[in-house]
Amino acid sequence: MEKISLLFAVQLLLAAADVGERKGVTISIKGEGKDLMMATREDLGSSLCGASCKWVFTTDTATDTVWNILPFKQGEEDCYEIVKAKGSWEGQSITPDPSQKWDTPFGDGNLRVITRTRVVNGEDKCWQFEKVKGDEYKIKKKMGAAAGKFIKARPTNFKDPDVPKARRFMEVSDDDVDNVWEIKKAN
Repeated sequence: MEKISLLFAVQLLLAAADVGERKGVTISIKGEGKDLMMATREDLGSSLCGASCKWVFTTDTATDTVWNILPFKQGEEDCYEIVKAKGSWEGQSITPDPSQKWDTPFGDGNLRVITRTRVVNGEDKCWQFEKVKGDEYKIKKKMGAAAGKFIKARPTNFKDPDVPKARRFMEVSDDDVDNVWEIKKAN
């Protein structure tokens, strides 16, 4: 039993990647032959969006989709905070919203990923990166109520044909699909 526990601990250490501090990066997922970048509603051209401004989406057209990945300690745990680096929402961290879920057709009841100006509980902003290959990672919630869930961006078929296919809603989910993110220096 001790050998199994030790093996499991070693596997956990190997799965978590040390991405280090990265400033001025885009975080994108492949979709329909394009890079779909993590973005706030403001990046999509909606500056008068009220409460929905905090929602996180993907886009293939925005220019201020720049983020910082900052290491920090939460107790004994090594964590990463993902912070908006440009635009009106600069300085806000991403976190799951425990009070709001994406319902069909935008999701399947999973918590929304949002930005918050002030994240009081360090667990809420604590993420880990699991290396897939090169600069591609799965971003996983390390602590808090959504611990163990991945950031994902499922393809969405909107009723309004004018909504770009590059728009995807961000959520945290147990599903291990639509969740490999590339981190690269912003232009």
